[in-house]
Amino acid sequence: MRKTVKLLCLLTALAMLSGLAACGSGGTESSSAGIVMNVAMGGDIIRLDPAFAYDNETSVVVDQIAEGLLGHYPDNSIKCILAESWEAVDPVTYVYTLRQGVNFSDGSPMTAEDVVYSISRHLDESMGSYFNWMFENVESVEKTGEHEVTVRLENPDATWQYVLATSAGMIIKKDYCEEKGDEFGSASGGIIGTGPFVYESWQNGSKVTLKRNENYWDKAAKTNIDKIVFSIITDDTTLLTALKNGQVDFCVSYSNTLNPSISEISNVNLLGQASMEITYLTFNTARAPFDDVNVRRAIACAIDLDKLHDGIIKDTGIKGGPLPMTDTLFTIETQRWKQYAASLPPHEFNLEKARNYLSKSNVSDGFECELITIQDDTLHYNVALVVQEMLKAIDIEVSVHAVGWDEFFAYMFGEEWDENGVRDYDMLVALWGSDYPDPSGNLDPLYSSIGIGEGGSNNASYSNPELDELLAGASASLDPKERVDLLIKACDIIVEDMPYYIFNYPITYVIVSKNYDYGDMAIFSAWDMNFKDMVHVGD
Repeated sequence: MRKTVKLLCLLTALAMLSGLAACGSGGTESSSAGIVMNVAMGGDIIRLDPAFAYDNETSVVVDQIAEGLLGHYPDNSIKCILAESWEAVDPVTYVYTLRQGVNFSDGSPMTAEDVVYSISRHLDESMGSYFNWMFENVESVEKTGEHEVTVRLENPDATWQYVLATSAGMIIKKDYCEEKGDEFGSASGGIIGTGPFVYESWQNGSKVTLKRNENYWDKAAKTNIDKIVFSIITDDTTLLTALKNGQVDFCVSYSNTLNPSISEISNVNLLGQASMEITYLTFNTARAPFDDVNVRRAIACAIDLDKLHDGIIKDTGIKGGPLPMTDTLFTIETQRWKQYAASLPPHEFNLEKARNYLSKSNVSDGFECELITIQDDTLHYNVALVVQEMLKAIDIEVSVHAVGWDEFFAYMFGEEWDENGVRDYDMLVALWGSDYPDPSGNLDPLYSSIGIGEGGSNNASYSNPELDELLAGASASLDPKERVDLLIKACDIIVEDMPYYIFNYPITYVIVSKNYDYGDMAIFSAWDMNFKDMVHVGD
């Protein structure tokens, strides 16, 4: 059986390389096809629909076909794209003036009706948009002028300004979406947007092909790419071979453990930047013994973070600390945040302290538990094994259970419950990334008690009424100083209670062929990886 599986994997890899080879070295397929850019993906897309563009694979494909009202510059500040301008006319009213002269890829003009329709789709819970949670505070979305759309909130919200700079702000053609119905976004239904490329084909489990949008409205776009082929490559050896042979020009979704090998490939650039993500050990605080802060502190003190980073994480991340963020999210009152972060003690490896904390708990002699991780994520699986070994020093016996991505997300987002009505796991090795450049982007989803229930991202099941009040107050305040006052008080609580042990601040890496110039594209942002200024500059 194993030999058969290995043979099938080898044949699949060879077929993938053969298909990529047909595109030619350096991205040029043939004189008739023009310039073809080959992008490697770590898995298939979810759907050709902005409402589901919430992962690296789906986002990078949809980013080329549809565009948002807003976006981000490389420094994370907000820029206008399909909106010409926007204004908060009062604490709950946001007016967006639409850019005129924008056409969809079929040549028809983008209208205010299209914008209202595109945004309103996320409010319809029955549709299942992955961005529905961002619109819980929205009271209405209305056309208020021929080229004007107004969004009214129920309550002031300091983070609303970022929402329409995610995939939630991307515009699709209303008539086409309604015509296709349930088929919209599927391989057969496709999608019509305003982006620099248009949908051509999607072979499920294999590849997605886009071609240049001949009706693209932005005549300042610099790209000379005629076609983009997104191919799924899950095998590390296959990816490395394709990169060496010039058969892959761009990649954002791969195992960072390959970085040493990739850095030796002469025809690609490996680019890295501190991300808005954190990787952490989740303690299920609704289940004993992890409901005892002394147990959580004991585990934290038993983890040798230096050894974990030197041996496993290496250059793929920055050593974790007590805060669920780095300065990439210190975008308000930046200096205050930096001073506050510097004042906090770092994680300490101290087995004597660990045993002392454990002695104060009801499991002073140690206990058995399970740690769930992702079987296809080599780095996180290895982290789980190292943690398992380290905790033996304080008589905590950990069994590591590796699961697939779907099952892992079911645990992480509260779809698995035990007979006592709590999330059905002890600990997770998990990852979270803020959806926008603001401290609340990590604090609200992971720590607010609203996120404990099904579909919620508070995978520690952590509940603290005082913290909830502080987070809600910070979201409702439009005064930066007041917001930071409240958020720092909230951080004081979570540093003390430690529902998560943050062991790593990941670095985002992107692989780009030296045959391409990506201009001022926000290359590290999942929401802004638009290739409109990506230029093939020669072999």
